[in-house]
Amino acid sequence: MMSDIPHDAFERQYLRTRATATGLLICMAGLFVISLIWEQRYPALRWVRAFAEAAMVGALADWYAVTALFRRPLGLPIPHTQIIPRNKERIASRLGSLTQRQLLTPDAIGKLIESWRIPDELTAVLLDPSRRQALTQEAARLLGRMVAASEDRAMQQFIRHLATNTLRGLHLSPVIGQMLSGFLESPQRDRLLNDVLTLVSESVEAHRGQLSSLIADKLPWSRLLSLVRLDEKVAEKLVEWFLSLLRDMRDDANDPFRQQLIERLEAAAQWLMHSEQALQREASMKEKLLGYDVLLQFLNDSWDSLKQWLLVDLRQEGSEIRAYLGEALAGFGETLRTDPEFVSLFQRGLQDVVIDLATRHGDRIGDLVTATVRDWSVVHMVDTIEREVGTDLQFIRINGAVVGGVVGLLLNGTALLIAKL
Repeated sequence: MMSDIPHDAFERQYLRTRATATGLLICMAGLFVISLIWEQRYPALRWVRAFAEAAMVGALADWYAVTALFRRPLGLPIPHTQIIPRNKERIASRLGSLTQRQLLTPDAIGKLIESWRIPDELTAVLLDPSRRQALTQEAARLLGRMVAASEDRAMQQFIRHLATNTLRGLHLSPVIGQMLSGFLESPQRDRLLNDVLTLVSESVEAHRGQLSSLIADKLPWSRLLSLVRLDEKVAEKLVEWFLSLLRDMRDDANDPFRQQLIERLEAAAQWLMHSEQALQREASMKEKLLGYDVLLQFLNDSWDSLKQWLLVDLRQEGSEIRAYLGEALAGFGETLRTDPEFVSLFQRGLQDVVIDLATRHGDRIGDLVTATVRDWSVVHMVDTIEREVGTDLQFIRINGAVVGGVVGLLLNGTALLIAKL
């Protein structure tokens, strides 16, 4: 393809072809003059003269036609020359319209995307360890640049906005209620409840002294009881009673307090799942929570911590992020290799995205082509078009000389034949 030829090589090819066409014209002119001079002495040169004369006419005609596309032949003000420079605006508009109407159609784009065989190319890259590693390194570098260049205040506002909206939109009461209801209906309910009661008992026993002191300070008439040294004894009795209550609830499945606890938990689960009041209380608690400066500062600090961790990890040789990216890319490549249905879905999705973009922005692409061509200077436009198609146009000149010469021979032979009749 012409577009695959480097610019310098293409330019040299064009100049060489143009020199060949011009040289052929000069050769035909010289051959015509020589044959015309020596024709009286060598009658056979009549055929050479006929060929050279017709070839010269054909070459001149095609030279004129090719030159008239781009400039005035020999600088003469001949009408209907400089066709491309004089129609620069119309050409720009037509190119933009052609791009929009004929090149950016859904069928054309779909066939183009399908011909690229992107899933196959992507699979080959992802399943090749060296190429996948290079892709992973590039993705990690890009991520590092994006994180380093990110504006901290904007990211903090984004995280705060995301967290607050997520918290407001997340209804935890029904979820907690369902978890509690599932726990109460589970066959392991009694065992789990025993574990909880044991944990509470052990915690109370471990902090028995502190609890006794706290209860002694809160007892009614605590000052009066302290005078007769009964406050600590009453507090210890209360703690001991509570511990015995917990043990009875744990050891006796029919204990009335245990049954009341289960009934209250069931009622709480139903209230959490179905009560509008539970949602209102949850919303009120969320708003109070979001009003704390400590939480907002925590969200701001979260971005700083995350950013520093990302940057430090991406600089390390054994980066966890790069390892995760590599595994994710390898998994995606394996899926593309083993799942034809996913490949088909991926291909259709890619085509749909590109077609949608081209459909919605086709007019802008057409306008871009038109504006770009309009902004070209006349010299640049002529040079660009002549460089792209000039080689083929020079071959037209060469063909004109050859075909003209052959026609000249045929006409000369026909004339001689008619003269003999």
